[in-house]
Amino acid sequence: MVKENRKREVILPLLIVSLMIYGIVAISSAVLGDPGKEGYPLRQVLWDVIAVFFMFAVVNFKKRLLRDIAIGIYLVSLVLLAVVLLEGETIGGSKRWLDLKFASFQPSELAKLSLIVILPVLLEKPSLKRFILSVILSAVPVALIIAEPDLGTSALLVFVWLSVVFSSRLSLRYFLVVILIVFLAVPIFYFFGLKDYQRKRIEAFLNPQKYAKSAAYNVLQSIHAIGSGGFLGKGYMKGTANFLGFVPVDYSDFIVAVIGEEFGFLGIFILIILYSSVLLRMGYILSVVDDDYWRMVVVGVASVFFFHVAENLLMCSGLAPVTGIPLPFVSYGGSSALVFGIMIGLVMKAYAISQIGREVEGWIQ
Repeated sequence: MVKENRKREVILPLLIVSLMIYGIVAISSAVLGDPGKEGYPLRQVLWDVIAVFFMFAVVNFKKRLLRDIAIGIYLVSLVLLAVVLLEGETIGGSKRWLDLKFASFQPSELAKLSLIVILPVLLEKPSLKRFILSVILSAVPVALIIAEPDLGTSALLVFVWLSVVFSSRLSLRYFLVVILIVFLAVPIFYFFGLKDYQRKRIEAFLNPQKYAKSAAYNVLQSIHAIGSGGFLGKGYMKGTANFLGFVPVDYSDFIVAVIGEEFGFLGIFILIILYSSVLLRMGYILSVVDDDYWRMVVVGVASVFFFHVAENLLMCSGLAPVTGIPLPFVSYGGSSALVFGIMIGLVMKAYAISQIGREVEGWIQ
């Protein structure tokens, strides 16, 4: 047996913990004075601790194990996506959550992870057959998530598929054919695949003033809160829009509104620097990974991370349609923190494997 390589990634987990701390600070302010949510900061701390545990635990898995159980993770995610459509809690007109009694879980989070680990299994040996199979395996969870409905996450899965396929050694013509099909299908999907409220969100993005009291309300309040913070903000726990409840779900989807109002442009700039540092570090790790499977895994994780950050920041600024895409490790959410923790662990694993050409063996044999 090859001895475990003790070279470990330390920069990435330090950046992630910094984001977690930032998130706890912002969430604490967002829920202050709300009797039903005052326990959220402590819950988030517990989820973050669990996420950090899994982040480091994944590094100690044998690299073959993760590849071998990829199909299992994928099948479990499909089962849970089907169950949530039948038995899930209906919140805001959507069935996205399973009530586990001790906590709620969002199966679509696991679906992201499942594509990240199974697509590289297919595409590390490129062929037309494997390419078609990757389309089918991606389309099934996308269809189930659209049925919830959750347009943001379904678009994210498509983005992950595109990113991983583009980073594989497949012929570019396969990629271009699918891009053409997607481009032609978008107008059809807009008129016949979207629900009325989803179309209104897109229309509200294009013409926010027309929907100022309905579909565009959240965004306009978010923009106002961010703008009122100026450069340095109004001060921690001194946000007017925050405490008067003008911005809905400001502890989750619109947490940037709290940060912008209380910490100003500087607070958002620091947040962007942290996220950019995470993505740059992933880029460096990608540059030193020479195993095709793990290279595509890193691309998959980076694409999910980038999509979440870009969509949420743009959404809160009125530059993208509203979706339920949270900020990684900053927005309130246990399912998101746990799955993102595992994803970061996969990137750390890829870095460990890349070091001095030796495999990493762990305590799971």
